Amino acid sequence: MSQNIDYKSEYIINDNTMAIKHYDKSSMFGSWILEDQTVYLCRKQPEEILNDSCLKKGLTTLDGRKKAVENLMGRKVRLPVPIENEYNSLFIPTTTRKRTRSDWISYRYIHRFYPNGNDFFSMIEFTNGKTVPFEMTKVIYDKQMLYAGFLLGYFYKKDDIS
Repeated sequence: MSQNIDYKSEYIINDNTMAIKHYDKSSMFGSWILEDQTVYLCRKQPEEILNDSCLKKGLTTLDGRKKAVENLMGRKVRLPVPIENEYNSLFIPTTTRKRTRSDWISYRYIHRFYPNGNDFFSMIEFTNGKTVPFEMTKVIYDKQMLYAGFLLGYFYKKDDIS
């Protein structure tokens, strides 16, 4: 699979966005972004990209989305964030807010999870076959998928279902 690399000063999450990871702090780039056929290096940090995307697509901030999900789910840790009201625009964080950095993964594009034994870094295979390491244990991954499934169910609940 050939992969193009492009550079951006800003980035808005779109239908092809698979993951957003922090990039090297000593670099002028803050984020590494995976799309189906392209990798981007962006000057903004992942949280800035998510915030800009939330504002552009939903007229609220990343913090506003997080608070809404907190109220809905009754918890505050590692919650998925909907970028748009579409089921396929839901991003899950890899770490808690207490950490200075979290990577974000699109729920829509996760194909398979490969735990790495006792190591905190595991691999996620995306629907395009690309495998990327993330700071996430199997237990955290399972909880993230459960939370994302609950949130998707909430958004797509029909009035005629009781």
